[in-house]
Amino acid sequence: MADSKGFARELNALIKRYIDGGSDPEDIAAELAREASYVFGHYNLEIYLETRSKG
Repeated sequence: MADSKGFARELNALIKRYIDGGSDPEDIAAELAREASYVFGHYNLEIYLETRSKG
């Protein structure tokens, strides 16, 4: 997974495996949204705290 297209292929394959295994696609989408919000929120907080400490 060296680029965004590789990441997209791997993510799509993982989602397909979950769906084929009986997982609800809406539950998968909700979980991915929660995780993305957590990750981006964490980095935004780190950036905010770093710029605040320098100011």
